[in-house]
Amino acid sequence: MRGPLIVWIAFLLAARCANAQTVLPPQGPGVGSKAKAVAGQAAPGQTGRSQSAPSLTIQVPTSTLAPPTILAPFSASRPPESPMPASQAVTVLSVNKLIEMARRESPVIAQGRAGLAESQAGILSAQAWPNPEVELMAGRSQARDAQGQSGPSPQFALMQPLEWPALRAARTELAQRRVVASQAQILVTDRELVAAIRRACADILRLVEEEAAAADDLALAEQIRSRIGLSARAGEVPRFDLTRAEAEVAIARKVLETTRIRHVQAGFELRRVVGVNFPEPFRIDPEGALPERVGPQDFERLWASVEARNPELALAQAELGRKQQELVFERSQVVPRVTLRASRETDPNMAATRMGATVVIPLWDQRAGQIAQGAAAAERARAAVDLRRLEVVNGFESAWRAWLAAEAQLRALDSGIVARAREILNTAEAAYRFGERGILETLDAQRQFRAVRLELIAARHTMALSRIELERLTGL
Repeated sequence: MRGPLIVWIAFLLAARCANAQTVLPPQGPGVGSKAKAVAGQAAPGQTGRSQSAPSLTIQVPTSTLAPPTILAPFSASRPPESPMPASQAVTVLSVNKLIEMARRESPVIAQGRAGLAESQAGILSAQAWPNPEVELMAGRSQARDAQGQSGPSPQFALMQPLEWPALRAARTELAQRRVVASQAQILVTDRELVAAIRRACADILRLVEEEAAAADDLALAEQIRSRIGLSARAGEVPRFDLTRAEAEVAIARKVLETTRIRHVQAGFELRRVVGVNFPEPFRIDPEGALPERVGPQDFERLWASVEARNPELALAQAELGRKQQELVFERSQVVPRVTLRASRETDPNMAATRMGATVVIPLWDQRAGQIAQGAAAAERARAAVDLRRLEVVNGFESAWRAWLAAEAQLRALDSGIVARAREILNTAEAAYRFGERGILETLDAQRQFRAVRLELIAARHTMALSRIELERLTGL
């Protein structure tokens, strides 16, 4: 009986080592397996007969090849837990809070506000009346003969330029058009800033999902390597399978490290876009990170909003109005400029008072060059409006088609492709455990499942970016 006892003890020690070296996930339904080990050895000193040990059944606690769970969409995704000191609390930042911080402290928005204040001050300058001019001259009169008197002869003059009402109205209207253009520019900057923040948050949420998926892939690859290592040491599989498993672990670890680096870079990009240094570490709250959901029934409503509420098109139209008003202002300056003048001159012999007007007649310079430049600038602004309208319409159609394609891809992946890939992976794992398939089939199924899962995450990200672009173009 010493031979069977030794075999039983060896099997028990191997099972305990496997449980100690392998981190096993919770057992899924229908995944558990049983392994029966029957060992037999002839007792020492006995010839002509063999003695078989009773069969030993070992219950495997769980499958080390359980497929990772598909992550939820952006609205329910959570970053993987990472060990950190208790003193470093994770700051949860919502997208609305980031947008509020950017609008309050971003240098880009501050620059736009300063430009608006400058344009509003231009209205005061346009409405100001021209200042009068005072001329004081001192002199001395010298008599030529004995009958004349010598003495001081001061001179005082007052001049007041006059302004045509049409010229003043054109200048004031031009200043108001500049204010409208500045307001449109602020709106464009705000929309671009909001879209940039939403895109940066969507990138971070995608990388959170990819990082969690890469961590699951690494854990799965390490579990496969551990199982193959035990089998290789027992001589059940060749060492080449262990080499393949170790290569898969290295690839999975590289993917995880690369994803983490991209995650950190996305955090820096978010700080750059917001323009505010928020505490580290932080986490993006997925609730409200994306615009409202849209459907095919919303096409007409969104299309009508493109022409009426697109901020870039509104800015181009405001610039066209400003250029046209500049042309009107240049033409209104081709008028005589009148200046009223009153003077008083005294000397020892007499005092003279004079009143009159100075008129500048636009005879030779009729501002032909300035008017031609204004007309060309207005025509260029009109062409810019047409170009911007074409770009906005094409951008809307492109974003809408991208959203439809992403939605169709997401629906196809959710409907059966991911489930089939998971079933294939489960089947390959079970076949490998029972020795019906090799390690290559298991690794291929794992790669296929990983690729399908990444396509699912990419489809969600593409759909999110399309919705963000639709929000920016429609101004909603």
